[in-house]
Amino acid sequence: MMRIPSLSIKQIALAFVTGLLVMVSLIGGFAAWQTRSVTQNLATSNREAARAEFAASLERLYRRAASQAEGLAHWDETRQQLAMSEYYTYWRDQRVYESGMLRGSSTRVALYDALGHLLANSPARPRFPERLPVAITPYNLAPWIANEEGRLVYYQPFVVFNDEQGRMLLGNGLVRIDFMAELTERETFHFVDVSTLTLDLKPGETLDPGKLFAHVRYAVHEDPNQKRFHAIMSQTLMALFVLLGATALLGFVIYNRLLVRPLHQLSEDIEAMQQGRFNAISGRAQPIPVTELDTIRRSLHDYQLQLRELHGSLENQNREFRSQARQDALTGCYNRRGYEEDWARFLEEMKQTPQGVAFLLFDCDRFKTINDTYGHAKGDRVLTIIADALVMALRANDRLYRLGGDEFATFLVRATPAQAKQIAHRCQSLIEAAAFGDLGINEPVGISIGIAFCAPGQIDHIDDLPKQADIAMYTAKQPGRNRIALFGEDTERAAQTLVASRETSALFQALATPGMVEMHYQPIHALPSRKVDYYEALARIRYHGELIMPGAFLPVVGTRRLETEFDLAVIHQVDVDLCSGKLPEGVGVSINLSAQTISRPEVVSHLLELSRHNARHPLMLEITETSLITQMAEVSTYLELLRTVHFRIAMDDFGTGYSPLRYLVDLPVDVVKFDISLISKLTQDNRAARIVADFARMMSDAGYSLVAEGVETETVLERVEGLGIEHVQGYLLGRPVTLDQVARSHAVENDETVAHTA
Repeated sequence: MMRIPSLSIKQIALAFVTGLLVMVSLIGGFAAWQTRSVTQNLATSNREAARAEFAASLERLYRRAASQAEGLAHWDETRQQLAMSEYYTYWRDQRVYESGMLRGSSTRVALYDALGHLLANSPARPRFPERLPVAITPYNLAPWIANEEGRLVYYQPFVVFNDEQGRMLLGNGLVRIDFMAELTERETFHFVDVSTLTLDLKPGETLDPGKLFAHVRYAVHEDPNQKRFHAIMSQTLMALFVLLGATALLGFVIYNRLLVRPLHQLSEDIEAMQQGRFNAISGRAQPIPVTELDTIRRSLHDYQLQLRELHGSLENQNREFRSQARQDALTGCYNRRGYEEDWARFLEEMKQTPQGVAFLLFDCDRFKTINDTYGHAKGDRVLTIIADALVMALRANDRLYRLGGDEFATFLVRATPAQAKQIAHRCQSLIEAAAFGDLGINEPVGISIGIAFCAPGQIDHIDDLPKQADIAMYTAKQPGRNRIALFGEDTERAAQTLVASRETSALFQALATPGMVEMHYQPIHALPSRKVDYYEALARIRYHGELIMPGAFLPVVGTRRLETEFDLAVIHQVDVDLCSGKLPEGVGVSINLSAQTISRPEVVSHLLELSRHNARHPLMLEITETSLITQMAEVSTYLELLRTVHFRIAMDDFGTGYSPLRYLVDLPVDVVKFDISLISKLTQDNRAARIVADFARMMSDAGYSLVAEGVETETVLERVEGLGIEHVQGYLLGRPVTLDQVARSHAVENDETVAHTA
């Protein structure tokens, strides 16, 4: 029997591969010669299809821009911004997107006045031209493309007229579209390779869109219809497959004899390793069936699966350990370790790409008291609710970190101080709306927020942000503030208030010494008779012979949290003045009380005692700082109780807060005092005056008694009287005077009345 020479696997594989390469080369050469002409035709077709596709995409982009510009030009709100631009920034940055007038993340709009100047209510991002090109006229609205610092921008101008007939020009507008982003986000390209799309336009240059094709460069994708070519190739390669099949059959016979036996031994060895044993197995003289190859495949496959499962388990465990190491177990937000890692990584990124960043520090107000009063379990639940509310208020990619206890932090990338304050207000709103009452917690739960901001050009000071935010947070926690403070101006003002030693000394001495709080009385006149109906009691402090006005000591009251003590001192002094008999009988008195003290039982008790004067002097309570009311139900209950003893309830300074209408609906209010900021608008001949007038009529029709504050001219008085407002208050008719001056004034009036009667 003839013996086959012993060959190595490398030699056999080399011979087999060499033969395959020779056959593939011969058939491949034939296929290449046959398909060369087809390839050239496909390339030409692809270029033509790409040009047509790109032209259609540009046409759709131009139509979208023109359509949006036309919609904005005929939109009433666009005319409103050109007529009165107080809310232009909000309209430009939010309203146009909420209304659907602009679509796409890369589309912006700006308005220009009739002279072509950009409305400068606040700078737009991105920046628009300060002036329109001279060529932009009501009859020439040609768009253009510009290269602005390496970014291609498409501008579509439009003209805004006062009416649909276009009789009077109000101004102009520009729709700004990020050219490349609009094409890549809104268009689908089958032939054009968008990643290679470039425009031969230098920074600062502009281009007529009609001349775009002369400057554009792009590569072409392979023809989607290339299946035709593949079919031809398949026919060509069929001969190759036949030859390869014959060769593979011959090779299979050879490999089956020369390789299967060693591989079978390898398979048995692998199975032995899986079972924990390993014994050498002697070779066999008989040919080995092909099914043994499948055994090898299964063995290797099972072994690979086991390794993969083990690897996956290790990865999951590592990921879980890493998550637990960076995650706060109670609230689910990132812990201090996660904060330190992210902050360090962020500082490195800022060195490469400077950008504006705001650091926000949150601290729960009176958390220790809540924890001690209701227990640690409910304290933990409060922290969980606060963390959930903060996460909901932040932007999608922002992270919340629990630094320890009841202190949280976050840093906002690419944010302005105004945006940071807006997010801070949203955090407070969500926490105020949280259902802490369901936990049995009666007192209000809130947070104080300190904000520190670093502009892109001040990156050298970015390490100071946490410390600055901490200072701002403690400033925000000072009584009398809105619990949000921005490092800088806010902290400086707070510091000045804290060191106001003269006013502080005067206030504490006045609270301890009856009579130092001195009430001055400003008359409130009824219309149209202009007769004094009642007086508003205004507090002053007499200190070493000098009179300290409210603007000096009220900030100290708020800072030192002395609202209750001060209001009790005011009530006491009003009681003394009413008992003196110096106020004429039948003339009422209005008392200002802080919203924070209305829910205090001791204040309500003193007011009930004061109600004994109602028979001689009708009493009214003016509620100030309504935005600070946190226990609405209790306040409403106490006010209803006071109304039963004939107190009238007035809402003071209506029109200065963000939510006066809410308190007007929820509280038992009889009288509404229009703030001077609203009354002053009545002298204007514009929409603001009409709104104030209509609002006054509406509230009067709803049954509220109205008082106009700050009336200082006859013109304003005539406008107020024309609106049917019942009472008026202001320097025109009377300034605040002492109780003795009130008594003398009424004595003179009585003498004149007697003399006139005689």
